[in-house]
Amino acid sequence: MIRLVSRFVLSLSVLMFSAQASSQDTELHHYQAKQLVANGHILSLNETLSIVSQYCSGKLIDAHLYQEQDKWRYDLQLKLNAGQLIDLSIDAKTGHPNSRSPLPSECRNHETVTR
Repeated sequence: MIRLVSRFVLSLSVLMFSAQASSQDTELHHYQAKQLVANGHILSLNETLSIVSQYCSGKLIDAHLYQEQDKWRYDLQLKLNAGQLIDLSIDAKTGHPNSRSPLPSECRNHETVTR
Protein backbone atom coordinates (compact mmCIF):
# COMPACT_ATOMS: atom_id res chain seq x y z
CA MET A 1 0.00 0.00 0.00
CA ILE A 2 2.78 2.45 0.92
CA ARG A 3 4.55 1.61 -2.33
CA LEU A 4 1.38 2.34 -4.30
CA VAL A 5 0.96 5.69 -2.53
CA SER A 6 4.61 6.56 -3.22
CA ARG A 7 4.19 5.80 -6.93
CA PHE A 8 1.03 7.88 -7.02
CA VAL A 9 2.78 10.84 -5.38
CA LEU A 10 5.73 10.55 -7.79
CA SER A 11 3.43 10.27 -10.79
CA LEU A 12 1.40 13.23 -9.60
CA SER A 13 4.49 15.41 -9.16
CA VAL A 14 5.73 14.48 -12.65
CA LEU A 15 2.32 15.32 -14.08
CA MET A 16 2.31 18.67 -12.29
CA PHE A 17 5.66 19.51 -13.88
CA SER A 18 4.40 18.29 -17.27
CA ALA A 19 1.33 20.49 -17.04
CA GLN A 20 3.27 23.69 -16.44
CA ALA A 21 2.77 26.13 -19.28
CA SER A 22 5.50 28.59 -18.48
CA SER A 23 8.34 29.61 -20.76
CA GLN A 24 10.71 29.32 -17.80
CA ASP A 25 12.91 26.23 -17.49
CA THR A 26 12.27 24.02 -14.48
CA GLU A 27 15.03 21.89 -13.03
CA LEU A 28 13.79 18.46 -12.06
CA HIS A 29 14.84 16.55 -8.97
CA HIS A 30 16.43 13.11 -8.98
CA TYR A 31 13.26 11.27 -7.97
CA GLN A 32 11.34 13.03 -10.77
CA ALA A 33 13.99 12.06 -13.31
CA LYS A 34 13.82 8.43 -12.16
CA GLN A 35 10.06 8.45 -12.64
CA LEU A 36 10.35 9.93 -16.14
CA VAL A 37 12.90 7.24 -17.07
CA ALA A 38 10.72 4.49 -15.55
CA ASN A 39 7.73 5.70 -17.56
CA GLY A 40 9.76 5.83 -20.79
CA HIS A 41 9.49 9.61 -21.21
CA ILE A 42 13.26 10.21 -21.21
CA LEU A 43 16.51 8.28 -21.44
CA SER A 44 18.53 7.68 -18.31
CA LEU A 45 21.64 9.77 -17.83
CA ASN A 46 23.79 6.67 -18.48
CA GLU A 47 22.01 5.95 -21.78
CA THR A 48 22.36 9.60 -22.76
CA LEU A 49 26.08 9.63 -21.95
CA SER A 50 26.54 6.48 -24.03
CA ILE A 51 25.02 8.27 -27.04
CA VAL A 52 27.00 11.46 -26.36
CA SER A 53 30.26 9.47 -26.24
CA GLN A 54 29.74 8.63 -29.93
CA TYR A 55 30.52 12.23 -30.86
CA CYS A 56 32.10 13.80 -27.78
CA SER A 57 34.53 11.93 -25.53
CA GLY A 58 35.14 13.19 -22.03
CA LYS A 59 34.44 12.87 -18.33
CA LEU A 60 31.13 14.05 -16.92
CA ILE A 61 31.62 16.97 -14.54
CA ASP A 62 28.03 18.10 -13.99
CA ALA A 63 24.53 17.20 -15.20
CA HIS A 64 21.09 18.76 -14.74
CA LEU A 65 17.70 17.78 -16.11
CA TYR A 66 15.39 20.61 -17.13
CA GLN A 67 11.87 20.82 -18.43
CA GLU A 68 10.97 23.53 -20.91
CA GLN A 69 7.22 23.34 -21.50
CA ASP A 70 6.66 19.72 -22.61
CA LYS A 71 10.29 18.91 -23.50
CA TRP A 72 13.12 17.65 -21.31
CA ARG A 73 16.81 18.31 -21.73
CA TYR A 74 20.05 17.40 -20.03
CA ASP A 75 22.53 20.21 -19.61
CA LEU A 76 25.90 18.50 -19.31
CA GLN A 77 29.37 19.77 -18.56
CA LEU A 78 32.18 17.53 -19.80
CA LYS A 79 35.91 17.67 -19.40
CA LEU A 80 37.35 16.52 -22.70
CA ASN A 81 40.40 14.28 -22.93
CA ALA A 82 42.45 17.31 -24.02
CA GLY A 83 41.39 19.15 -20.83
CA GLN A 84 38.80 21.63 -22.15
CA LEU A 85 35.51 22.08 -20.33
CA ILE A 86 32.46 22.15 -22.59
CA ASP A 87 28.73 22.52 -22.05
CA LEU A 88 26.22 20.47 -24.00
CA SER A 89 22.45 20.75 -24.20
CA ILE A 90 21.02 17.29 -24.97
CA ASP A 91 17.45 16.27 -25.77
CA ALA A 92 16.62 13.91 -22.88
CA LYS A 93 14.19 11.88 -24.98
CA THR A 94 16.62 11.10 -27.84
CA GLY A 95 20.09 11.66 -26.38
CA HIS A 96 20.99 13.89 -29.32
CA PRO A 97 22.17 17.51 -29.18
CA ASN A 98 19.46 20.08 -28.74
CA SER A 99 18.73 21.58 -32.15
CA ARG A 100 18.81 25.12 -30.74
CA SER A 101 22.40 24.91 -29.50
CA PRO A 102 25.14 23.80 -31.89
CA LEU A 103 27.77 21.26 -30.91
CA PRO A 104 31.09 22.73 -29.82
CA SER A 105 33.85 22.36 -32.41
CA GLU A 106 35.58 19.84 -30.13
CA CYS A 107 32.70 17.41 -30.63
CA ARG A 108 32.20 15.65 -33.94
CA ASN A 109 30.68 12.37 -35.04
CA HIS A 110 33.39 9.71 -34.91
CA GLU A 111 33.97 8.45 -38.39
CA THR A 112 35.22 4.97 -39.12
CA VAL A 113 37.22 4.65 -42.29
CA THR A 114 37.67 1.27 -43.92
CA ARG A 115 40.82 0.94 -45.99
